[in-house]
Formats: sequence, C-alpha cells, structure tokens
Amino acid sequence: MDEKKLKKLIEEKLGHLKEEDIKKIEKYLSEEKKLRRQKIEKIKEMIEKGQYNVPPEKVAEKILEYLKKNR
Repeated sequence: MDEKKLKKLIEEKLGHLKEEDIKKIEKYLSEEKKLRRQKIEKIKEMIEKGQYNVPPEKVAEKILEYLKKNR
C-alpha cells in the first residue's frame, strides 16, 4: 500500500485519534514495511544460494488448509 492510501485509510479509520498517536502509528507501519522488505531480501538470497528449505510436511499442511477453506 502506498503512503497516500495509507494516510487516507488512517484518517478514515482513526480520525478520532490525536495527531501524535497517528504519527506513532505511521512510524510503526513504516518500520514494519522496512523489516518485511529485509526479510524478503534475505529469503531471496537464501533461495539463490540453495539454502532455503521448506519441510514438505509444512507445504502439505498449508495446501490442505487452503483446500478446506475454499471448497
């Protein structure tokens, strides 16, 4: 979500909050976004090096969960 949409959403849903609280929320979300990007980059790097392994059991569990929810 881009920053303009985020600000609009915050104003719509959290308009009753003080400006200071809104700034804190925006800061938190911005930091969270950076952390997610870092995590994604780390996983991409591990995949490229062949170091990222997902247990087949976990994949099967997630597939079954998805199929049960979307019947």
